[in-house]
Amino acid sequence: MAAPRPAVLDLRVIDAVVLDTDGVITDTARTHAAAWKRAFDELLRERGRRTGTDLPPFDIGSDYPRFADGRSREDGARGFLASRGIVLPEQAADGTESLESLLERKNRYFLDEVRRGVHAFPSTVALLRALRDRGCGIAAVSASRNCGPVLRAAGVDVLVDVRVDGLDAARLGLPASRNRLCSSKPRGA
Repeated sequence: MAAPRPAVLDLRVIDAVVLDTDGVITDTARTHAAAWKRAFDELLRERGRRTGTDLPPFDIGSDYPRFADGRSREDGARGFLASRGIVLPEQAADGTESLESLLERKNRYFLDEVRRGVHAFPSTVALLRALRDRGCGIAAVSASRNCGPVLRAAGVDVLVDVRVDGLDAARLGLPASRNRLCSSKPRGA
């Protein structure tokens, strides 16, 4: 049996492309995982101190794919917390821990990680440059409101003509928990 032939794109006939930022242009999974670990582990340590229990920390290798990757932030957080027997109120006006405060903390930690740098996939960068050299229009999409900082940190923002992201989804009133713009698999943003 003959080996399958590799896919070949004739870049001369492509006028525009739309690429997902997370997982296609940039490897943000490790960035999200590090931010989730920091946020969850802080919550677990504090909860353990208050209750006198030993709660296992967030494990990037097993907990991230099981609870966070491929899910909205809210669903991922709820699922992971439930695995540790924790239920948080959605919001808390009195400053106590809530799902909302946890998600805000995770986002701050994610942006800390982004400032340290984001890895762009070399093969995708090469494709973007080849498309750019041929005058092709390039759009990056992401459900994340942090798409701009991610593309800048990866050094690929200059290769993208248009960005459609979570800021656009919010402006357009798209549902926040399912605002994945261009993929069949939602990710935790």
